[in-house]
Amino acid sequence: MPFITLKYMHKTSRSSLIAILSVLFLDNFGLAIVYPIFTPLILLPHYGFLTHIDSLAVRTLCLGFLIASFPFAQFIGAPFLGDIADRKGRKIAYYLSLTGETFGFIFSAISIYFANYTLLLISRLCTGFFAGNLTICLSSISDMSPSAKSRSKNFGLLASVGGISFIIAIFVGGELSDRSVFPFFNSSFPFWVTAAFSFINLIIIAKLFEEVKHPMKKRMSLKQGIQNLLSVLDSKKIPLLYGIFFFFMLGWISSLQFLSAYLIETFDARKEMIILTFLGVGVFWSIGNGYINRILVKRFNLKRILFYSLFLLAIFFTLTVLSPDYYLFYLFMALGSLCVSLCWTNLLSLISLSVAPTLQGKVLGLNQSIMIVAMIVSPIVGGFIGQISTQTIYLFSLSAILIAFLISLLSVRYFHR
Repeated sequence: MPFITLKYMHKTSRSSLIAILSVLFLDNFGLAIVYPIFTPLILLPHYGFLTHIDSLAVRTLCLGFLIASFPFAQFIGAPFLGDIADRKGRKIAYYLSLTGETFGFIFSAISIYFANYTLLLISRLCTGFFAGNLTICLSSISDMSPSAKSRSKNFGLLASVGGISFIIAIFVGGELSDRSVFPFFNSSFPFWVTAAFSFINLIIIAKLFEEVKHPMKKRMSLKQGIQNLLSVLDSKKIPLLYGIFFFFMLGWISSLQFLSAYLIETFDARKEMIILTFLGVGVFWSIGNGYINRILVKRFNLKRILFYSLFLLAIFFTLTVLSPDYYLFYLFMALGSLCVSLCWTNLLSLISLSVAPTLQGKVLGLNQSIMIVAMIVSPIVGGFIGQISTQTIYLFSLSAILIAFLISLLSVRYFHR
């Protein structure tokens, strides 16, 4: 297990890393917990949402806007939180973020309880604004990881925790929203639990996290910010890797965001099947990051691992779209998730290694922005084309993944030497 690396760290660094991983766990948890909950709430009329809308196509579009609201607000909030982290310190930024998330999750729970779509949309915007702290987590880890080896191990640990939180979120979201499990459970209850987790995280940050770098004295100017952005993009490798990252994330995120809808429409899936599929995705992601990638890195170049992972992802996703029954779909979706984990980790490593240490925060921040843009675009595009059928959404996802692979295939000088 990757957690074994913790025992070899300095006590202060180990405590801070635990606190950072706790924040990342919550962020992934809050993002993934909606997957088994929101789709039935919006698409199935008996839950009481959008009672004046009978069209499944229009409901799918509303679902797309609801899913997109969280990353859209993240896109706006991330630079604000990043500025607070630079000027006031990482710890203050964590306090602000976690406090906002706590109230945001409470607001979501209340909105679901009263079956009010507008309030739920606003609550997701509020929560997303304060959840844009992945950059703070990555920057905090970079602060305490001076060597490339330690940074790579900690990034891998970060990805593994993200996969584990995804699995737990899907299970918690599915079980705690099911009245048949316990009469007190309902669709709003998981959000009360998540709000409690946010408050606990505040205590963890207060007790365990220690600043490594001193905050800046003054705010960065717009001109300086543009110059920093251009300095990041000056490397010929970075735009190439960002292009692959955008289309790769666009394809994978859209497939996850509409997975429940696809299963319901294509295989007439029950809630248990939806939860099982998401759990499979999370388990294979964790296996890929926690074990398989560590074996591959010892034997192969990172660029080679990324190239062949994209190649296999394109194959598995094609087979997923063509699968005539649920069990084949499940198998290829799980194998695709394993390839995704290898792509994500090695793309992040290659992007980080392509620039000087002084540009790490900028390049990782821009990386999160690109990921958030993909998270915004995919549900909106999916919502519109999903009015035809959810199968067209998966054809869109496959097309984006194929474009990412095509970019790597045509980049002969970078990937094939």
